[in-house]
Amino acid sequence: MKKLWFLAAVFLAGLGVVIGNRMSTEAMGVVVGVVLGVAASIPMVLIILLFLARRERKDEERKQAGYPPVIVVAGGGQAQPMRMPYMPPPANYGGEGQRTFTLIGDEDTVSIEPGRGGGLL
Repeated sequence: MKKLWFLAAVFLAGLGVVIGNRMSTEAMGVVVGVVLGVAASIPMVLIILLFLARRERKDEERKQAGYPPVIVVAGGGQAQPMRMPYMPPPANYGGEGQRTFTLIGDEDTVSIEPGRGGGLL
């Protein structure tokens, strides 16, 4: 493999000498300018490729990040309509449907009916 590289270098050097002897100085100046211009642009191209590769890696990381977390907000039932701030309705103390309490566990079973006012005593 080293012989192949050596032969290629010798061939290119010989070709350069032959072409250099046949070219005018103005043509040689143009060729040297083109070669040096291309050589000067190589580092800039490498820097641009480096930045593009970084951007693609960041884009891939963003794509692989997954789904955002799911947040479930439990509703409190149907929304109540807005009402005017009125006084609450009066409580129905001592009206119909009073409860009767039965105490169990004593010698006698006693039924107690609550009195007026809604309390037991």
